[in-house]
Amino acid sequence: MSSAIEQKLAEIARLESEFGPHDLGLADALEDFALWYADNRIYSGAEPYFRRSLEIREHIFGADIAVADALERWAKCAERSDKGDAQTLFSRSLAIRESLAGPMSLDLVPCLDALAGWYQRQFFGRDQAVSYFRRSLEIVESHGAAPAEVACRVLNISRLLLPGRPAEAEPLLRRALAIHDEQHAPDDAELVATLDALVGTLIATGRHDDIGPLIARSLNAKAVLIADQPAKLFEVFEAAIETFATYGRVEDFTSTLRGGVVDKWPHQVKLLLRFAHRLLQHGREADMNEVVRLGVGALQETLSLEEDDRFDALWELWPGFSDDDFRQMSEASGPGIDRVAHALGSIAAGDSITPPRRWSPIVPGDKEIIEIDGSERSPDDPDDEDKGGESP
Repeated sequence: MSSAIEQKLAEIARLESEFGPHDLGLADALEDFALWYADNRIYSGAEPYFRRSLEIREHIFGADIAVADALERWAKCAERSDKGDAQTLFSRSLAIRESLAGPMSLDLVPCLDALAGWYQRQFFGRDQAVSYFRRSLEIVESHGAAPAEVACRVLNISRLLLPGRPAEAEPLLRRALAIHDEQHAPDDAELVATLDALVGTLIATGRHDDIGPLIARSLNAKAVLIADQPAKLFEVFEAAIETFATYGRVEDFTSTLRGGVVDKWPHQVKLLLRFAHRLLQHGREADMNEVVRLGVGALQETLSLEEDDRFDALWELWPGFSDDDFRQMSEASGPGIDRVAHALGSIAAGDSITPPRRWSPIVPGDKEIIEIDGSERSPDDPDDEDKGGESP
């Protein structure tokens, strides 16, 4: 490293000796040395060379685009250090550009975006970031920006508004969603981000009526995007259950399980029963009963498969389970409703999804199946009080 520094210093000295202290070639060499320091994360070493290079450019050009460009190059390197110079440098560049090109020039947009990004990373900088992003959006729209770019910028602004100003974020998110729909754009990550942010906005503002359909649409889009990652897709669906149980209708969730990649999942049973479990926790017993019936039907469909397919399906539903009860359940020619009932209970219990070892008859609809909160016992299990209440 020391030899590289010596070579660069020697070249700077030669240029200054040959062409004088205000030569443009010297300014380029000084900035190149500053960038070398920055690339090696020696920001304190870069600053004096950036500063001297800028002074030469200002001496030659005055308030010119070349100076604005040099300020931005310095600012981008300053962003990587802990010092606050970047905001000052970007602001100086913006002022020069605005004085030369006017307040609505596209030439201002990169600098406005850079300032917004800088403020976005500061602890109390959200409002300033929103202001700069709004101005940037106004400029690009005035120049006929593509709808996709407008939607992306609107989404960025709304995300900044969501934590503290959700009422302002909602119309922006609805606008971004409307742009997506008007363009008949495919379901993509930006649509998912817009829908999820809109759900967050409605929750924050206490307006819950539209939440279920929005979550369902987001899930359907995610199912397309990660269709080749079934384990991850299951996690995404499972993560949405609590929001559905709190704000959505039964049909909002179950509609996401019909058709497409999740239609024939063995895991669909698990999703339905965990949804029922959450509904019960939220006091929605009528809805829970409906979902339990759907879960019974889905599990019966799985148990009605041909032997090999049934074995594979049950293995996916209960990974790692392979004792006699598992094989008996898989090979049974006519699996009874008692097996379905116990399976529902074990799935709904949450983390423990291993089928129970005993299969006593319980008819779906009985209290033991309706209250699938993990605390109910089958009739043949004695209560703790009957065991004497003493520790062994």
